[in-house]
Amino acid sequence: MATEWEQLLRRLEREGRLRRRQFLRALLASSLTVAGASGLVACAGGQQATPTTAPAAGQTPAAASPTAAAGGELKVAGYDNPNKWKGKTLVFAGFGGAMQDAQRKAVLEPFARLTGATIVEDTTDIGKLKAMVDAGAVEWTVAQQGTFESRVLGKQGYLEPIDYSVVDKTNFFEDVAGEFDVAVIYWSLILAYRTDKFGNNPPQGWKDFWDVQNFPGPRAMDKVDGPVGNLEFALMADGVPKDQVYQVLRTAEGVERAFKKLDEIKPHVTVWWEAGAQPAQLLTDGEVDMAQAWNGRIDAAQRQGAPIAIQWNEGLLRTDSFIIPKGVKEKELAMDFINFATRPEVQAELSKYIPYSPTNAKAFDLMTEELKARLPSAPAQKDKQLLADASFWLENLDRLTEQFNDWLTK
Repeated sequence: MATEWEQLLRRLEREGRLRRRQFLRALLASSLTVAGASGLVACAGGQQATPTTAPAAGQTPAAASPTAAAGGELKVAGYDNPNKWKGKTLVFAGFGGAMQDAQRKAVLEPFARLTGATIVEDTTDIGKLKAMVDAGAVEWTVAQQGTFESRVLGKQGYLEPIDYSVVDKTNFFEDVAGEFDVAVIYWSLILAYRTDKFGNNPPQGWKDFWDVQNFPGPRAMDKVDGPVGNLEFALMADGVPKDQVYQVLRTAEGVERAFKKLDEIKPHVTVWWEAGAQPAQLLTDGEVDMAQAWNGRIDAAQRQGAPIAIQWNEGLLRTDSFIIPKGVKEKELAMDFINFATRPEVQAELSKYIPYSPTNAKAFDLMTEELKARLPSAPAQKDKQLLADASFWLENLDRLTEQFNDWLTK
């Protein structure tokens, strides 16, 4: 079993999520380390990527950051003791770029101010986390990873179980509170289209994406995550209700059905994209008329005036999680930080800086309708989408990725 999990983790790192992280940190270099990407727009917020200060060579307390939010200070229920964690240091390992810039403003700096903790920042890396735990020399307090990766690491014994007597999960959406992780943001793989081509008759879902007669034009599809998304979308295009997709995919006949449906659209796919910037740019330039895309990238392009739109119907909703390495020095501090980061006030604040959305349903009570309309887990959008089934993909990702890659080369 350990060997199977190791193989799966390597596959996750190599085939899919590693390259998604290249987008989240401005097209990061391999091994999940920060590398500047000059001229490229970082993450969904459309900001330039800035590397997070590395530890050892001059760690920077978040409270001293020059990007601290000016003006009105965030207040969070239950966090009104600025001496609570005074003298304690929390090392946060995030994805860097615009994502961590937003977290610094909405999460790290307020936590430091409200609790007295000193926060230093590092860049998340699965290999480094495992090495620290194996050596019994854990430097990080809390790290961020994709939920799929987090649950693999938890099963491998690299993470502390989450203490839900500290982390309040009362208003979490489903599948947010994992045994070893807490999902902290939602993002979506959605159908995006050019409004000047389909503005009067927009595609309503994947059936229309596959309908090249009534919705003609070149398409772009996601190669980054391999089978994840593509198989679900193929089945929905073939008439499977979204609440039955994983039930069908758990059968050999269902997998065969999905690949048969992919055969139909394959001749009309002019680009299988391998970086998050591609579909938005392809749509903006008019090279394709429809594309699968990450919602954040399309949001950024829309706000820059591109004639493109998001169809939330039948999008694939996914999450990223906070995790605590096994053997952490400040376990109580780590749990309290995760509780803080998932409070409605904090999650609502984070969404103002970057269009990824809360895992705490109450956060939406604190938002404008305009902001809600941009976020994948807002009720109006969330109910239209399919929540990715982590348990299914943890069991089947390796096998189906190999099958998908074989299919793609034929």
